[in-house]
Amino acid sequence: MKNESHIISRMISGDINAFKLLFDCYYPQVRFFTLGIVKDSFVADDIAQNVFIKVWTKRELIDCERKFNNYLYSITKNEIADYFRSLVISEPLDSISSLKDSDHTDEMIESVYDLSHIKNLVMKEVDNMPPQRRAVFVMSRLQGLSNDEIASKLGISKRTVERHLNMALHILREKLGGFLYWTAALFILSL
Repeated sequence: MKNESHIISRMISGDINAFKLLFDCYYPQVRFFTLGIVKDSFVADDIAQNVFIKVWTKRELIDCERKFNNYLYSITKNEIADYFRSLVISEPLDSISSLKDSDHTDEMIESVYDLSHIKNLVMKEVDNMPPQRRAVFVMSRLQGLSNDEIASKLGISKRTVERHLNMALHILREKLGGFLYWTAALFILSL
């Protein structure tokens, strides 16, 4: 975009027309990038709109020296992460509410989803993980260390830590399946 830094400066000063120019230029790119990850056009629209709402509401914090599309990418990445986090929280709640109609809900919850049973299932799967993946998972989910702290302790890159966590969670999701996985996820978060 020609004169981008000037347009950004105008937007930071509150010029809605400058914001509209940036929106018209970058919205399609943000939406396309988001759609490639979330695979749902309605969700992609919502996330892209949220990105530009944040751009406008936090415009005073924008660094004119930084490339604007890098700034947008950072916000977009965070919005997508927030969306996926909301799924982790809302899916178990949806599953729980669907159990209300069952005549045996109390018995099912007591027998199948007993906390010690869930802990044993999770720990059994964690014990079967390769040593480094297990260490990363335990440090992250059970000890509460950040990815940077784990990388430093294990002498690996932050990206490797993220990859191990993703693989560990994928294995748990695959092995535990459906509602039990989400119950286990909530259990792990409560430790």
